[in-house]
Amino acid sequence: MKKVRILFFAGFLLFMSGIYFSTLFLTQWVIIGTLLAIIGGFLMGGSSYFLPKPKPKK
Repeated sequence: MKKVRILFFAGFLLFMSGIYFSTLFLTQWVIIGTLLAIIGGFLMGGSSYFLPKPKPKK
């Protein structure tokens, strides 16, 4: 479960920093912000791959 939380939190931070950087008006910051947001989204989505499978009850 720790892997899921770490990946999700890292993805969330990258996503939010990407949104912040893309609000700056210089063209290079918009490109950097967009790339950060895309990478953060992939990390957040990829973390759902590691969600634990439900164990059958005995």
